[in-house]
Amino acid sequence: MSNAFLLPDRTRWERRELAFAALPEPRKRRPVVYDMSHLIARLRADTGTGIDRIDLAFASHFFAAPGQSEAVRYGFGQPRLIAGDWAAKFTRAAQRVWTRDENPQTEALWAWLAAASGEAAKPQLSLPSRVSAPAWGRRLLSWTGRFVSDPRRRVPHAAVYINVGYHRFEHPRFFSWLDKRPDVDGVFMIHDLLPLDYPEYFEPGEAAKFRARIATALQYGRAFLVSTEAVRRRLQQEIAARGLEPRPIWAQRFPSPLADYTTSVAPRRTAQPYFVVIGTIEPRKNHLLLLNIWRALARRSATPPRLVIVGARGWENEQVVDMLDRCETLAPHVAEVSHLGSPALAELIAGARAVLAPTYEEGYGLPVVEALAIGTPVIASDTPALREASQGRACLLSPLDGEGWRHEIERLAYDESYRAALKARAAGFVAPNWRDYFASLDQFLASLRATDPAHAAD
Repeated sequence: MSNAFLLPDRTRWERRELAFAALPEPRKRRPVVYDMSHLIARLRADTGTGIDRIDLAFASHFFAAPGQSEAVRYGFGQPRLIAGDWAAKFTRAAQRVWTRDENPQTEALWAWLAAASGEAAKPQLSLPSRVSAPAWGRRLLSWTGRFVSDPRRRVPHAAVYINVGYHRFEHPRFFSWLDKRPDVDGVFMIHDLLPLDYPEYFEPGEAAKFRARIATALQYGRAFLVSTEAVRRRLQQEIAARGLEPRPIWAQRFPSPLADYTTSVAPRRTAQPYFVVIGTIEPRKNHLLLLNIWRALARRSATPPRLVIVGARGWENEQVVDMLDRCETLAPHVAEVSHLGSPALAELIAGARAVLAPTYEEGYGLPVVEALAIGTPVIASDTPALREASQGRACLLSPLDGEGWRHEIERLAYDESYRAALKARAAGFVAPNWRDYFASLDQFLASLRATDPAHAAD
């Protein structure tokens, strides 16, 4: 990719100066245009990923009141504006889809956890049906998003355009309209830059695709949203390394998307204590460390704690998959589930001895926040992002320290006083909340004119 593609378009910045002369008065709220392209595409899935749920939280905020914000989706040339009432209805539909729990694995999982070893079958890992009535309903609603836009309408003057989903950023043509609209500020969320720093942890070709994505974001982004100071620093380094001028970067920790589903009922009875690890089974998440620990625990005891792996099987996982499918020592004590709804996931976390996150690196670590917000202890890798996200309330270890992880897991499983101490430690976690998060975001968006490079001296 040529350097010319990455350098800012000076003509565009000059046009911006002229456009900002026509902006509303500083105290008047600028129009907000929220891009729903990612959310519309992802509604076809029966449960949302972490990014999906963050996207949904943003849409819920911006479309909570009629006329508060505009909605758009990608188009060839200009983006297509979406009727506000449809955007609000779509957002509510997505909330219903991703929060209800109709997964047959859920009760099978609890039956397995409640039974002694060998007395109940583990939940069967299976893909959700693509031909069921709910699946067709989601698909139809997603398809509808292609036709509800009004091609005659344009993005309002002096708007702030927000995109949080990374959706198709490798295709800059979807954002080239910003070149012709210097009055519009593009604001992009950057979740992390891990594919640039650790390409070996991702699917082949993902690093090249991500380089195209970040180039698009840096070409068209007027400002950026990130979840940690660690990601902010890394993004600043990337901007400087490419010879680009600094941009405003707003760093704020994500609240837990499970906050509304924290169970207040008594935990379910289980035959043995259990631990939970959440995330796609991929090399970066380091499931192999846990499987080796559980194999060692199972060889030492006939009734070791149980491990619940929440997440779909990803890529480059031959050894992990072989252990899950073929290791007879592990089979009675380790279960896989995926596509859990938010209430079921919250209940599972609440009853666990701890949530485990032995990841090699993270941009944020949403499961850590979800667990601590519920009051469940966490054992996690000692990385910059997880140190920041956990507020010092998690037990942090090197992802290479297998003996250290085994020791902590055994103590939490069998030492009640130690477990009580870690629960008390988790209880001190100050959970971020969406009200404060979006209040701060609104202030940041309102400040963009004052911090515009062309008007730094205003």
